[in-house]
Amino acid sequence: MSAFPWTVRVRAADSRTVTVHARNHAFSIGDPLSFRPTDDHPSAIELMLGAFAADLTQTFRALARKQRVVLDAIEFSATCTLNNPLIHVGVLGEEGHPGLERIEGTLYVSADAEEETLTALWAETLARSPLYTTLHKATTLALRLQVTA
Repeated sequence: MSAFPWTVRVRAADSRTVTVHARNHAFSIGDPLSFRPTDDHPSAIELMLGAFAADLTQTFRALARKQRVVLDAIEFSATCTLNNPLIHVGVLGEEGHPGLERIEGTLYVSADAEEETLTALWAETLARSPLYTTLHKATTLALRLQVTA
């Protein structure tokens, strides 16, 4: 099978924002990372983390639907840390790198299904996820499934 390319185009919008164009969508991204409590646009790190969480959530949902497992509720909560974010902002004398150090996350699932069925779906989700498959080779991932009532 030949490779299918996914393509985006990014244009500078103003001094702190870029606009990403992907197929028929356009969305704004702020700074690569931000220490401010609020911003007009999510940072690139937040969007990457959100994309990763969405990949796992949507893959789990699709696999559950395929196996006719009805989900009552599903939510993913994630955090990530960088090795040393001060490298990115140019603080002199800092050591390390600005890359991802660790991603932690929990998929909360409520369903009328046995826990072992949901655990098997979670394992298959990780095996099929493009972003998990890529990121687990590059950083520490601490992910878990939490079955709720």
